[in-house]
Amino acid sequence: MNRFLLFSILFRYFGARYITWFTISLSVLIAVISLIQSIELLRRFSARDTQVEEFSVIRMALLNIPAVIELCLPFALQAGSMLCFDYWNRTNEFVVTRGFGRSIWSVLNPVMCCACLIGVIYVTVINPVGSVTSQQYETKMNTAFGDTQQKMSISADGIWLRDSQDDSALIIHGDALDVKNSAIREPMIYVFGDDKMLERRIKAQSISLTDSGWLVENATEWNALGVKVEHSTLMMSTNLRSLDLERSSAPPKTIAFFALPAFINVLDRAGLPSVDHRIHFHRMAAIPFLLIGIAMVSARFTLTNMTRGRRAHLFTRGVFIAVTIFLFSHFMMVLGASLRLPAYVAGWAPAVIVMLAGAIMLARMDEA
Repeated sequence: MNRFLLFSILFRYFGARYITWFTISLSVLIAVISLIQSIELLRRFSARDTQVEEFSVIRMALLNIPAVIELCLPFALQAGSMLCFDYWNRTNEFVVTRGFGRSIWSVLNPVMCCACLIGVIYVTVINPVGSVTSQQYETKMNTAFGDTQQKMSISADGIWLRDSQDDSALIIHGDALDVKNSAIREPMIYVFGDDKMLERRIKAQSISLTDSGWLVENATEWNALGVKVEHSTLMMSTNLRSLDLERSSAPPKTIAFFALPAFINVLDRAGLPSVDHRIHFHRMAAIPFLLIGIAMVSARFTLTNMTRGRRAHLFTRGVFIAVTIFLFSHFMMVLGASLRLPAYVAGWAPAVIVMLAGAIMLARMDEA
């Protein structure tokens, strides 16, 4: 009977040990990072001349915990993995289980399953909760320290916005997009019919997105024949919402993982940039595989017959692995944001490469 079958006694034992070390590492990192952030936040708040009511540093730290988890999750899993594997070395548990003739893959099955489970829990539970708390955290920070969020989008060619509908399409070109008020200054509106032919052209002082549709103020309309018509106000139907425009300037982390595909479609229909949201979506989807790869790489660098002198290099190895994975992931994100790589490549490349590297290392270790 295979003692490493799923939910066997030995499987549960190794899995529980691994989860315990990971939980300890994650708790320590969360506590340290939250403490540093709270001290900095308290320093900034005490330096203000005017005080803000109902502002609690402890509450802010609690709201920011999901964002801290996202930041330190790979590092916590790597630290927990290396500490757990080093404990197995010191207690000879790994040597004994290998002595039964088991391959390294069967021994590490609990580890890889737990790493994958941690990633799935983060993506499906912690990330949606974190998207809500991140919005509240940003709102309270803007209230306490001023509205530093980008509310106006300006480019050299102005603003181009597309609003596609069933029987028509709007292409809006303006000087600037006021995201907070969902308004466009000095817009030129091109209305196309279902045959993709230009039906009319409208120049206005401003256009605002309301619950009833686009509200156009002080508009001058020219139809296909060049006939000119003046409008003080004009209402036009739309498929967009003011919330969509407001969230288009918000960081991708404020949008839940399951809501990202629909929101990316909205951005694409509106002609707004969605590359950051696409990269974030693929990076979130790849987290379980990235954590499996980190666990395998950590096993290769830790599960050896380490003497007392070599054990002192465990911290150095961990720092080297963490820095390498972090720099590579950041490099892929930069390439994706600059459109040098497709978004799915930038999001999945770190996870796939780390997992393949870990599998190759373990395969060579198993043959040795």
